Amino acid sequence: MNDLEAFKSTFVNASEAQRIGLKLRSIVLGFFPNAEESILGGAKVKLVLYSRGDAKNVLCGIQQAAKDTCMLYVHHIDSIVHQRLKFSGKGKHAKRIKFESADDVKEDEIRWLLKQVEENTPF
Repeated sequence: MNDLEAFKSTFVNASEAQRIGLKLRSIVLGFFPNAEESILGGAKVKLVLYSRGDAKNVLCGIQQAAKDTCMLYVHHIDSIVHQRLKFSGKGKHAKRIKFESADDVKEDEIRWLLKQVEENTPF
């Protein structure tokens, strides 16, 4: 179930991180309209995951990284390069991008990234 209020509750209210998260969420759900949104974690750290077909088939995730920053995690990407998007993380099947402002989230770049996820997803 994709629940906007539950999503918002994973962030500090009215923070820049929440604005970033809402913008990313809109792009992700626009690209993967049938993705299942689930919230994991506890009171201190929450992660919103988007999966398809089964909760284990994770496509990407969004998380508040600090008070005013937000991370987008993409799965099934072993190696990727983009001129502007700065990837970090040494996860086996995930890379992440940290955003410090909602203005830094460019829809065409995120859609490009999600297309890479789509093309590399085994399910």
